[in-house]
Amino acid sequence: MADVARALGEAEYRVSECITGVLGFRNFNHMVNHFRVEAAKRRLTDARFNHLPVLTIAFDCGFGSVGPFNRAFKAQTGETPKAFRQAARQSALQSARQRPHRANATAPDAGRRTPP
Repeated sequence: MADVARALGEAEYRVSECITGVLGFRNFNHMVNHFRVEAAKRRLTDARFNHLPVLTIAFDCGFGSVGPFNRAFKAQTGETPKAFRQAARQSALQSARQRPHRANATAPDAGRRTPP
């Protein structure tokens, strides 16, 4: 936190007060992990990252090992990263199945009038 305070040009105690008071986090590490978990949640629900293992996503989001990642993730979401990803995939599949298919609306000639 000292580095953050120095970068902001503020006293460390003021940055700490802001984190615990205004922002409502328990401490600096809790705040950092919150934003790391949010980044991981976005990646775990994004199909472009389906090929990446959960551990790789944890590392990419700033966690140094799987244990702290799993604990922080479960504390914030109520489920493990793996279960979160599986639920997101199921939800995406169900949404895709419920969408109506309109083949004619997407055809290149749809809506064009044919000359007489």
